[in-house]
Amino acid sequence: MSLYSFVGFAQVDPPADDDPPAAPINSQLIWLSIAGILFALYAFNNKYQKIKK
Repeated sequence: MSLYSFVGFAQVDPPADDDPPAAPINSQLIWLSIAGILFALYAFNNKYQKIKK
């Protein structure tokens, strides 16, 4: 009986609008990796300075 109530109230989703095209990041991937490496070096150096004190 409870399964029948779920099926009875189910609604079909209306068709949605087309999704916008995906934004590519591969054109700036080199700069992103350089920024990540520089941030990692900064974080490791900062942690090393705190340990050294």
